[in-house]
Amino acid sequence: MRLVLCLILALVCAGCLAAQPLGGPVSVRIPASPTPQRAGTSSFALPGGDRGTFSVFGPPEVVTPMPEPAAYRDDIDVRELYRDLATYADVPLQYRGTVWAVVEQGELVFVQVKVSFGQGADDWRAIVVMFPTYRNPVDTSVVREGVTVVVWGRPRTMLRFNDDAGQEVEQPLLLGDRIEVME
Repeated sequence: MRLVLCLILALVCAGCLAAQPLGGPVSVRIPASPTPQRAGTSSFALPGGDRGTFSVFGPPEVVTPMPEPAAYRDDIDVRELYRDLATYADVPLQYRGTVWAVVEQGELVFVQVKVSFGQGADDWRAIVVMFPTYRNPVDTSVVREGVTVVVWGRPRTMLRFNDDAGQEVEQPLLLGDRIEVME
């Protein structure tokens, strides 16, 4: 009985080692279209999609489908995000504003947008929209400080950071689905 168990164990181990002798990533085929396609649209590229494989042991890639454009609400005052972000967490929202800053950090592009809520020069609040570039490429030669943009995204959390003066600042962070520069 021991001999049979040892033999089975040896065969299983030999099969595993033959498949991946040094361990590491296991290649898995990615289908041609990772998400259902709507007419006239194309899917976004996944990391490793050009090779047709991705690493099972690499960072997790979560593909969240983007809502239809009509699902984005443009009636939520930006001040509401400051008051009660939890109410609007993951709700598709749309804002129009002026780009205040653009920061590229690895595969992420952060766009800080000044969104007006009144007619006065001080009647605005800033939001930060994060775009994973593997999902939503952002042309930073077009999206730059001072241009007017429309952003589509979903609030995730309040982002805390220190500004240039060293003061701690808290602004709503949205996961960006789309950005469009207005002419």
